Amino acid sequence: MSGKKAALHACGKLLLPCCLLAFHSTGVLAQTEAFKECVLELMESAASDVTVGDIRETCMAAEQPVAPAASAEPAAVPEAHKSAIDRRLAMEGATEVVPFVMTPHKPNYIIYSYNFKDYVNPRANPQPDETEPNKHSEVDFQVSIKFPVWRNMFNTKTHLFAAYTNRSFWQVFDHNDSSPFRETDHEPELWLSHRTRWKMFGLTNRLIQAGFVHQSNGRSGEVSRSWNRVYANMIFERGNFYFGLKPWLRIQEDSEDDDNPDIEDYLGYFEFQGIYNRNKSNYGLFFRNTLKDGYRGAVQLDWGFPVHDHLRGYVQYFYGYGESLIDYNNKVNKLGIGIKLTDWL
Repeated sequence: MSGKKAALHACGKLLLPCCLLAFHSTGVLAQTEAFKECVLELMESAASDVTVGDIRETCMAAEQPVAPAASAEPAAVPEAHKSAIDRRLAMEGATEVVPFVMTPHKPNYIIYSYNFKDYVNPRANPQPDETEPNKHSEVDFQVSIKFPVWRNMFNTKTHLFAAYTNRSFWQVFDHNDSSPFRETDHEPELWLSHRTRWKMFGLTNRLIQAGFVHQSNGRSGEVSRSWNRVYANMIFERGNFYFGLKPWLRIQEDSEDDDNPDIEDYLGYFEFQGIYNRNKSNYGLFFRNTLKDGYRGAVQLDWGFPVHDHLRGYVQYFYGYGESLIDYNNKVNKLGIGIKLTDWL
């Protein structure tokens, strides 16, 4: 065993000071501030059965080898570690080995929103027999978490994940009806994710995913809404631009059990999502379309920006169909502002 490998092997059984000393002496790891902070945080909070090898792999985005420094000059940061996707994957790996920490899936946020559309949809009210329209102003929030079911399946770069996303629409200003929740949509999900670095047309394909998702508002009778889909998702990057293309296929139900047989005519068969990441701010575009029947669909614009530490400001604009399941066939024109606890990148 070489001196460098022996140092790394011994490092797995020592405490943090010895590990950092060994890392410095071998020169095997790129010495970036982000890497040092990652190691420090994990060594302080990781479970006792987590090895330094696990932590090192997490902090260095496991699949990327790091070459030894060729000279006394500081080692250059590998291109992979300049990517926002790599940073997110490394941070997700870090939370997975820390007890009592849940890993975010989709963004987690809470916003005050205003719907500029003036329509009456009694089915969307908490009491279906009411005819009074909903308030234009409400509070929207989303909670989304995930966890790894099986990492490195069969010693490959393919991982199995499960997730749950809750999105709620709270009529907090409707004091006459005791400020009810107008709608709450539930979205459990199971998918395979494979990490790649395939180059094509100047783009780098980072993730290929395939999964199953169920979406429901958990209600019964005339206000029940639900559907099941299988999907594929390909995520690309180029510089500070990141985008994904996600087509899906609905799993058909028996006609007597189908609460919303025409949902595809409004939510379509795919979605496109793009993000531009610059100076710790994210500018997002979300788009879906039926590509037929009047080109129904939706567009959403996002802006997430740092405010203080991990707290981020958030501005969201949505126009189109399917903001919530109860309103899948009603057009919404909505602007919201609030805070984001976690972002895509």
